[in-house]
This record gives sequence, structure tokens and C-alpha cells, in this order.
Amino acid sequence: MSQRIHHGPVSDPAAALAAVASAMGRLGVAVDERSGLLATVARALKEHQPGGWITVGVGEDASLTVTVGGGGGPDLTATAPIPVEGGAARDDDGRGDDPHTDESGLLDLIIEQHDTLGWHRQELEQTNQGVLALHAELAETTERLRHASDLQRRLLSAERAAHAAAEASRARLAFLAHAGATLAESLDHEQILSRLHAIVVPRYASAMVVWLVRDPGVLGPFPAGDGRPPPLVEKAYASGRAQHATRLPGGEEVVPGVDTTLDEQQILAIPLISRGSTIGVLAAEPPADSFTTEDVAVFTELARLTAAATDNALRYEHERGVAQLLQRAMLTDLPASGRVQFTARYLPAEAGLNVGGDWYDAFERPDGDIIAAVGDVTGHGLQAAALMGQLRTTLRAYAIDADGPGEVLTRMHRLLSHLQPEDLATAVLAQLHHDGVLRWANAGHPPPLLRAPDGTVTVLEGHDFLLGMPLEGASLEEFSIRPEPGSIVLFYTDGLIERRGLPLGDGIDRLVKAFGRARGELDAMADSVLAEMLRDSAREDDTCLLMFRRARP
Repeated sequence: MSQRIHHGPVSDPAAALAAVASAMGRLGVAVDERSGLLATVARALKEHQPGGWITVGVGEDASLTVTVGGGGGPDLTATAPIPVEGGAARDDDGRGDDPHTDESGLLDLIIEQHDTLGWHRQELEQTNQGVLALHAELAETTERLRHASDLQRRLLSAERAAHAAAEASRARLAFLAHAGATLAESLDHEQILSRLHAIVVPRYASAMVVWLVRDPGVLGPFPAGDGRPPPLVEKAYASGRAQHATRLPGGEEVVPGVDTTLDEQQILAIPLISRGSTIGVLAAEPPADSFTTEDVAVFTELARLTAAATDNALRYEHERGVAQLLQRAMLTDLPASGRVQFTARYLPAEAGLNVGGDWYDAFERPDGDIIAAVGDVTGHGLQAAALMGQLRTTLRAYAIDADGPGEVLTRMHRLLSHLQPEDLATAVLAQLHHDGVLRWANAGHPPPLLRAPDGTVTVLEGHDFLLGMPLEGASLEEFSIRPEPGSIVLFYTDGLIERRGLPLGDGIDRLVKAFGRARGELDAMADSVLAEMLRDSAREDDTCLLMFRRARP
């Protein structure tokens, strides 16, 4: 040591510790160094009692040096650095006021306090490390939450976009389903195209025109009018491909198969193709700036539905027109014999596909007998009308010289079974003799009615099999009656009495009552019966009525 500050026995630990504390205070030893040095010295003092000694001084390296030796234990030297600018020395030697202090207890207290201070320091360090770790974990958790929040926002945005896209797709599919059902409800092409315009404009297009082929290679606008179609419409018709004009620079991507061009007029033109033939072009202008890819796809499907519905309607209208023309051409002029008065009504169906084979006929035979007949061919359309014409001609040929109505219908049945075995027909045929006897045969037809002069109505029973049924060698039965002069006979087809969901017998009962209430001449009675019977009818089938009366003598 370079400088001794204190030297003495360890038997007075209080004085020794006071000297060490005093030296540390005077020399400016750091506070956190003092407690550790005092604890070290206190442990050494306990180990070197009794007989030990302690020396306090300043070493050559400018550090406070405390050495404890003797007493049988190993020498211990503890040092503490002295600051360059150490504190001034104090006169206080660090002794306590109480000379009777328990030295052993003091040493234990110092050691305990140092250990406690070290434990607290360690706990503080661990706590600080825990706090730092917690802060780091919180920062990491916060960063994760931020990322999770960003991901959640992106997922929510994507979910909303997907939901919006799904809703848009469902809306488009619902629109196409509604359009398909709406267009399929009618067989009038003008009504179909009017409905199309109503469901498209203005929601899906700001304007729409359907161009139909009026003559081969010539397009005309619906519903009517002149004028040349736009070039894009003509191009769509000629090429059979959809054409899309856009004002957007460079065009825009559309569905495959759609040609895109730049044009002053914003338009989408799609050919109407059915059964391999182009029957027109659907041209539409967008409700906004331009049609999207989805819009083009929707209009492409809409054009397909429109083409199918319009083509079906045009074909049906053509067939219906030909069938009606054929039916009316087959309706004969009624005989003008003074002995028998006739009136007839023929009403074509107003709804559905039921352009049928209803017919009536009446003529006078060479022998003066009167033939009256009403029939109905099963099926509808042009084929039924053509078959009706054949049966009417056959009936006239057979009835000219046949023995009676039963023979006529039997021969017609055999002919139909042989030539057209897949077709069936009903007919009721009457022959009125000059002596007043009425003979009739009924091949599956609704029964005729007979009204007596007093207004009593009788159903003329006598029902047999349909013409054309697979009955080899069968013959139809014939019936006869002598009605009173002035009696009226009514023949009719099922369109007058049939109603959906109601038995046929109910319709016949209604007709009996309506016929019995009718008044006036034959024409007035026929109109009265039709008015009462058809007031609740949807007119889905043709209606035929033939009424005749034998004049009073």
C-alpha cells in the first residue's frame, strides 16, 4: 500500500467497518461500490475472529484497499476504485454513538442488508428484463395485430367483392330465367318482342331495336318501319357473329366470339339464330358508358332465347294461318232447302296451340234426304286440318248413296284405320228422311241434343267407338227417332262444353239448359247458346256448332 488510513484488530468490527466506511466517504467511492465492499469486509471480519487484523489504505493504483488477515483464516484483500476527483476526507471516523453495539449482530446486519440489496437488485434486473421482454412481446403482438387487421380488412374487402360479384351473377341468372319464361309464354312474335323490350329497357339498355328478316336478305325494324339498319347490324347479320362497337380507345376485351370495333355509335349487335338460320339481329345501346364483358354474355344468351321464342312463334303463326285458311275453305255452304232450316257457327281457338280439326257439313242427297254432320280430328295444327279436309270429302263420297249413317261412319273408320292408323277422329252423322225420320250414328262424339217445340231438350244417346280405333271388322251402330215437326237438332264439338277440371257431363248439362232457354229464330238461338256457354271459356280449342230444324208442314 502506498498510504495507510487505518489498522487495527478485528475484535472491534464496528471501528473497523467505520474506518472503511469513513475512508470510502472521504475518497468518493461510488455509492453502489460501498455496500458491496462493506459486505465483503464484514464477512472477512467474521471469519478472522478472534485474533485477526484489518488494514485500510490507498493502493498504488489509486484504489481503496482493505486487507483482513490473521485469526487463522486466509488473508482477504478487497478494493474499490477511487474516482479521479474523489471527495474530500472527513474527520468522522465512522464509529457509531453507541460503544456497546453488538459487533456480531452488526456484521450480520450489514451482510444481510447487502444480500437483501443484491437480491432486490437481482429482482429489479429480472423485472426490468421481464418488462423489456414484455414490451418486445407487446410490440410484436401489436405488429401481428396490425398485420392481422390489415389481412382482415383485405379479406373483408375481398369477401364483399365476391359477395357483390355473386349477387350480380345471381341477378343476371334470375333476369335470364325471367326473360326465358316471359318470352316462352306467347306464340305471337310481336307480343314476344314487345315483352323483350319492356324487360330490357331502360334497366339493361338505354335503347334496343330488333331487326327481323322481312324478305330474304332484307332486315326491317320491329314493330314496323323503314330504314336501313346500321352497318354493325348488317355485319352481324351477314357474318352470324356478335359485333360490339365501343368509344373506348383501343376497344375493350369482350367474350370470345364477339368482334370489337371502334365506332362513333356505341352499340352491341347480336344475330338471332334458330335452327341454323339467322332470322334477325338484336341491337342494343348500353345504359352507361359501355357494355361490360358480363353484359355482352347476358345479351348473347338473351339473343339465343329471343331467337328460339320468335322462331317458334313465326312458325306457329304461319302454320296456324294455313290451318285456319284450310279450315274455312272446307266449311261448306248450308243447303237452302225449304223443308229444313240450317245455321252454323265456327269459332277458332283464341289461345294456345289448339288449331284443330273441327268441321261441319250439310248437304242434300240426290234422293232428297238431308245429311248433317259434325266432326273433330284428334291433334292440332296443319296436319289435323288436312286430315279434317280428307274426312269431310270422304264422308260426302260415302253418304251420297250409302244405306245410312252407320254404314257411312263404318266405312270412314276402316279407311282411316288402313291409311292413317295413328290418327283418330270423332264424328256424328244424321240423315233426315223426307218422311221425318231422323237416323244417326255417333263415333265417339259428344251426343246431339233434340229440342221439342215446347222447349223440352232431350239428349240423343247412342255412343260408339272413335274412328280409327284398332278394332278389326267392327261396325258402328245406328239409331233413329221421328221428332215432332218444328223440333231442332243441335250438333257441336267439345270446345263448347269442355272446361278444365270439370266433368264432361257437367258441360252437357249446362248446354241442355242453355239450349232450352234460347229463344227466337235459329240464328238468334245459336248466338244465345254460344254467349252463355263461352262466357267462362278461355277459348283454347276450336268451337263448332250446327243447328237444323224441320219446318212445320
